[in-house]
Amino acid sequence: MAKNPNRHKQKSLILSPKVDGGKNIIAPAMVELEDRNHPIFCFKHLHKDYSISKCSDDQKAALLDKIEKWCNMTWEEIWGAPRHGLGCEKIDRDSINQVIPAFVTKDVDYLLALRFQGKKPILVHRHKFIMHVIFIDHDFSVYDHE
Repeated sequence: MAKNPNRHKQKSLILSPKVDGGKNIIAPAMVELEDRNHPIFCFKHLHKDYSISKCSDDQKAALLDKIEKWCNMTWEEIWGAPRHGLGCEKIDRDSINQVIPAFVTKDVDYLLALRFQGKKPILVHRHKFIMHVIFIDHDFSVYDHE
């Protein structure tokens, strides 16, 4: 079977998408990220011992359900909601029994606790509109809950 000597010279049939949209797709207008009035969740800095993999299937489902609800709320609604419901509360940095990632600088005095299953919290650092999830406290051991 003869090989095609021009096969590497053939032009790809797959076209790169246009940056500004295409025939059937219109590119969205530029979005100012500073203006987000709802949280966006980031799991990049999640502690390895308090990660999603450490949660039970019920906890994973409850977390996903809560994240969906929080993403459909404004910051004002989250701050105004009950702290053991869809709201949050501040947990003093000195109360946390685990190492907080270095990206949360020493001038940050607290993390926010949001309850994902009963009173089990996730602890997050809010930076502008992003909620950086640091701990999923699936067993109430990240800080003293009394």
